[in-house]
Amino acid sequence: MTKKEDEQNSKENLKEKEKQQPLKAEPNNKPQKPEKEEEKVVTLSQEDYDGIKLQMAKVINDYKDLQRDLENYRKRSREEIDSAKDLGIEKALQVIFPALDSFKKAKEMIGDKKTLSGVEMIEKSLFDALKKFDVEKIETKNKKFDPMCHNAVLSIEDKNVENGYIVDEVESGYTRHGKVIKFAQVVVCNRK
Repeated sequence: MTKKEDEQNSKENLKEKEKQQPLKAEPNNKPQKPEKEEEKVVTLSQEDYDGIKLQMAKVINDYKDLQRDLENYRKRSREEIDSAKDLGIEKALQVIFPALDSFKKAKEMIGDKKTLSGVEMIEKSLFDALKKFDVEKIETKNKKFDPMCHNAVLSIEDKNVENGYIVDEVESGYTRHGKVIKFAQVVVCNRK
């Protein structure tokens, strides 16, 4: 017999032996249910019961206090975030406002109607963009001087304008959400 035939015979013999041996049952690894335990009854004195009741009330009150503190913290955080956003927008706007004032000066110097029309279109598109941030220009034309939104840089006598009314606007003013973020610089009529 060759070595290959010998190995094959050994394998066949092993298979035959396995078939002939009875299968062994594996032990059951499932946890067995514990037998029903007897319920234990604990008796408390009235004093112990009242003490536990007081402790539970304290825990509930502490829990409610923590809930209120957490809600206040969330509210403060939202307000701080909103305030920081507003401050950032207002600082950015302070950089933009001088450029907007330059449009008024540029329009006074431009003689060509097409160029003037182009500059006015750019100015209008900037004002439209500012409206998206709730920025409004403070009106000064034919308005009475209001120290809450106007800053008088000069006062003059003008017979054509009522006393206390704005004669001219030097620089535009702006509000955001009703709050003045840049006062309008104006010339006011002041007759004696």
